[in-house]
Amino acid sequence: MKSKKLSIEEINAEILKSASKGLENASTLPADAYTSDEYFDYEMETIFKQEWICIAHQSQVPKPGDYLSIDVLGEPMIVVRGKDNNINVLSRVCPHRAMDIMPEGFGYEDKGKVRLFMCPYHSWTFDLDGQLKGAPEMQRTCDFNRKEFALPTFKTEIWEGYVFMTFNEEATPVATQLADLYEDVKGWNMGEMDIVVELEWELDVNWKNMIENWMEPYHHMGIHVKTLQPMMPAKGCWTEDYHPRYTRAHLPYRQNLINSIKEAEAKGEHFGTFPTLPDIPEEYKYEWTVHVGYPGYMMLTGPNCALWYRLLPVSAEKINLVTTIMVNKEAQEHPDFEKHLAEETQGLRDFHMEDIEVCTAVQRGFNSEVFQKGRMSYLEAPVYQIQCYLADQIRRTGNVPPELTEMEAVA
Repeated sequence: MKSKKLSIEEINAEILKSASKGLENASTLPADAYTSDEYFDYEMETIFKQEWICIAHQSQVPKPGDYLSIDVLGEPMIVVRGKDNNINVLSRVCPHRAMDIMPEGFGYEDKGKVRLFMCPYHSWTFDLDGQLKGAPEMQRTCDFNRKEFALPTFKTEIWEGYVFMTFNEEATPVATQLADLYEDVKGWNMGEMDIVVELEWELDVNWKNMIENWMEPYHHMGIHVKTLQPMMPAKGCWTEDYHPRYTRAHLPYRQNLINSIKEAEAKGEHFGTFPTLPDIPEEYKYEWTVHVGYPGYMMLTGPNCALWYRLLPVSAEKINLVTTIMVNKEAQEHPDFEKHLAEETQGLRDFHMEDIEVCTAVQRGFNSEVFQKGRMSYLEAPVYQIQCYLADQIRRTGNVPPELTEMEAVA
């Protein structure tokens, strides 16, 4: 029968022990790591609120006044391009009486275009950089100074076109953390791409459950046996060595598909839908590469496009997920673009629906009375690397359980 609920310290001990053993001897994590509200709150404070969170791509707010309204870890935010063409991440909480200035039920859209932001409570208005522009009937208020009541801003960085924010003012720059990854993905010029598809999902799964499934190719031969396995057989996939800031797995095409691609290239044609990207290394024309920048930046590069998943944890067993397709201007100018887009959108929906079925069923399994920890295949190396990242964060915060020796606590 299922054992008693584990404490934060006990879950941390399990993570540290597994991460210290190497993939061949490691085990999957205890169920409480995916179901405990207490542990979820701990992760939000010690991981997500300390790290960078990818919340948008600059193509979603292309012109001044374009905005996205989103909640990040329960915090109401606006991503907006300012009049100076810079992208700001602002709080939606009015500094007057704490009203959400773009609340549900007041006719506000999650995305759109504005000249100013106006709080619907008392009609205070704010510029695109958050500065208070108007506050009606405040002339009798002693020493009232509009400059003291701006919408708070969050620390923001643009990397390869992606908009990252953090609650941690001392966080190391994204460009520094992902410098090694940049060298491998710069050929995609993702900062010049546009998001052309956005599919939003509210899922009853833990954030780690989704990321582990996203990263490991072992399940190609299972749930994706009719979609991904025929193109990218699990057995041929491989994962790079552990990096403390990200994990990266390679999904090569099967050989006869590579042969078909090369035959099309020899005729001056492109194989499949969107044209092959011009600046990517030769070897990447014949594989997809899947990445997670810790803790939750999910990005996949292919021969002709990129995919990005915006993952925002909501609770221990709920996430908000937006799945996107990104392409360059050349692909959009192709005469068959709409046809290509429809095919790629259907493909994205099909294999993601398979992932949803799996992740939802796994989440139910975590709540089973007879749950037991499992062992991992070499093809699940990314799952183990995620454990290593979590172990690194436990050590960073000093939450190493006292019963572990110094030797056991080092991976």
